[in-house]
Amino acid sequence: MSDALRVRAEVIKLARLLGREADDLAYLHQVHPAAIRRLREQATDMLFEAQSRRLRRLARASRLLPPTVLATIAERAFGPLLAGRVTGYLAPARAGEVAAKLSVAFRADLAVEMDPRRTSDVIARLPAQSIAEVARELGQREEYVTMGRFAGQLTDEALRAVFAVVDDAALLRVAFVIEDGERLDHVFGLLPAPRRAGFVRAAAAVDLWPEALDLLSRLSERRCGELADAAAAQEAVLHSIVRAAQDDDLWNALLRAARAMGDENRRRLAERLVGPVSELNQTQREHIAELARDAGVFDGLGALRAVLESR
Repeated sequence: MSDALRVRAEVIKLARLLGREADDLAYLHQVHPAAIRRLREQATDMLFEAQSRRLRRLARASRLLPPTVLATIAERAFGPLLAGRVTGYLAPARAGEVAAKLSVAFRADLAVEMDPRRTSDVIARLPAQSIAEVARELGQREEYVTMGRFAGQLTDEALRAVFAVVDDAALLRVAFVIEDGERLDHVFGLLPAPRRAGFVRAAAAVDLWPEALDLLSRLSERRCGELADAAAAQEAVLHSIVRAAQDDDLWNALLRAARAMGDENRRRLAERLVGPVSELNQTQREHIAELARDAGVFDGLGALRAVLESR
């Protein structure tokens, strides 16, 4: 896993919580990603606990109203911020009944304002098709952080329904900010094989190699190898990934992906890297050589190894 890429993902998520642009928090790129995540979680807890007594009273009062009436009040009077906070204090069955009466657009608004940690039981009760409807709406709004926060709470059935309505580029952006990284390999495995291969095409087409290489770094060796080989086997994609390594300083992530490739694809990648690496100064080449050794691929880089060792 690349700390630089993880920091980037955590800064994006914190910026979304605070209603800021990620560039406004650029100074946090020197902080460890785990520390940024703790800060975000503490800020979320503070926001949700600040009005906890009031929210509990509202949740108790809502028991007196039919779900249809409560849904109307939520959309027309409460708004998504207050309604999203109250949801965590409702009984899961009751919250599910109300959610079924809400418009898709408002359910998407709610998702933006909710804390998935407090509503996991509610999410588990929602029909897969209902979740897919919200995912389509969030995808159209480019609310990738929100989608990533909820991905770890979804059942396999719901995830498959979401895959059917969200394109490869959007899924790649969601994977970059997915909250439950430990479940990422399982989620990735639910995708049909053509969709998994589509990730590398999407990365090349819309310049998402930081997101794609970060995904590779968090998958199991087998899954990583599958995706890395799919990238290396396509000449246009291979050219794109090499250019991204140069432009965005992704050498560490790329070399770790190379470790999971088959021998022939690793050789093809190394050959493609000879030209760009030859243009670097000695300090840069030594740095890449060190990264290659750390990744365990230095001895298998063929002609590229000679370039890295040149003085």
